[in-house]
Amino acid sequence: MENIVIVGGGVAGLTAGYHLSQKGIKVTVVEKEDRPGGLARSFGYGDFIFDVGPHRFHTDDQKVLRFIKMVLGPDSVSIPRSSGVYFFGRYHEWPLRLSTLFKLPPSLTFRVAKDLVHRRRRTGSSFEDYIINMYGQTLYDSFFKIYTEKFLKHNPAKIHSDWAKAGIDRAVIDKKMQANTLFSLIRKTLLPKPVETEFIYPTSGGIQLFSDRLAAEIEKNGGEIRLKAGVAEVAAGKKKVEEVTLADGTKLNPDLLIWTAPIDLLCRLLEVEEPRLSYLSALLYNAEVKGEPTMPYQWCYYGQEDIVFNRISIPRNFYKGTAPEGKTGINLEVTCREGDLVWNDPEKLSSVVIEDMRRVGLIPSPDAVKALHIEKAVNVYPIYELDYLYPLQRILNHLSYIGNLLLLGRTGTFWYNNMDHSIAAGMDAAEDIVSSQRQGIHPLYHRNDFWA
Repeated sequence: MENIVIVGGGVAGLTAGYHLSQKGIKVTVVEKEDRPGGLARSFGYGDFIFDVGPHRFHTDDQKVLRFIKMVLGPDSVSIPRSSGVYFFGRYHEWPLRLSTLFKLPPSLTFRVAKDLVHRRRRTGSSFEDYIINMYGQTLYDSFFKIYTEKFLKHNPAKIHSDWAKAGIDRAVIDKKMQANTLFSLIRKTLLPKPVETEFIYPTSGGIQLFSDRLAAEIEKNGGEIRLKAGVAEVAAGKKKVEEVTLADGTKLNPDLLIWTAPIDLLCRLLEVEEPRLSYLSALLYNAEVKGEPTMPYQWCYYGQEDIVFNRISIPRNFYKGTAPEGKTGINLEVTCREGDLVWNDPEKLSSVVIEDMRRVGLIPSPDAVKALHIEKAVNVYPIYELDYLYPLQRILNHLSYIGNLLLLGRTGTFWYNNMDHSIAAGMDAAEDIVSSQRQGIHPLYHRNDFWA
């Protein structure tokens, strides 16, 4: 293998590129942004550092854990998890604790208990069916339905149950705290001592440090990192990608193309039928705030319809050095579609974002916000519409005939995952390529390989 081109400089592509370059293979990473990292990059404004949402390292895979620690070296800290959820006008610990039961309206608690002992099972395959079967009608109506409609901009009855399996269950993070039925949810809240989850977070440059170090090692090993380099064309014969043309006219001739950019973009460039797949993008309102954090949470979900943001994260609660002394950075995420009215004019929401910060107690008054920086993140979440499996499988079958193409990562495989999953996938891909275990280097990872 003389030359491998990796389109997309996110965690999966950089991890694969690092391991391949360590074996002496020529790697060229092509990234359209001005820095590596993809969805795991950071923004700096003076002494403030913000990530694209609440990024942190956590894994049960010891191989992945050793790799993360090796890359970060001494420049990391281990911190306990602290996360919350806001609904019915109050903050609650997430995962739920015993104290949560006493904060809910009594009528809601009664109806939740009634769901536990008496409910009919639904037979459909929608998000709505899955949540009602697992948690009951009351919790679905009072939180999951409202949050999902607000977050995805879709009717939960038209979203596949895989979104719940990937999103709701994964939000708990620690398998020891999984609560995938109403009974287990209540049982977990009654534990005398909740399971404590530890995270790893960099002590320099935010989560960006991980990607920067991988990129530096790739270049040190003779590879190339091309930033601000969009892909304009992909030319393929019947069984092989022949040429990749960048936006600046540069032409690359890969022996193997590892594609971690959106799968629908690849289909467009190959001029094959595009799958009916779509991604949700996000606006990130990064607020510089005077004063200490008003809450201990590293991140918090907001399920109420009248709060414009879906989720916030406080980098300083991951690592104090992400903000100057006596100040706090708060990242507020608003999901939208690329090209819609909010995306095209995000400044219109600025005053609403700040007022909602005051309403939920993140700031004492609007004057506490000294600066508000707006960043755009495209293709952040794959949307699992009810029939998404059919077009996805059809396009995977079509692309499987291209013998030197490998799909990888969150957007390359339409897979709603965490950083540790992308790292593991990148490591496995590099190992398979180097060991030549795949005859002809057969490309496509199927999502069930990961979600089993």
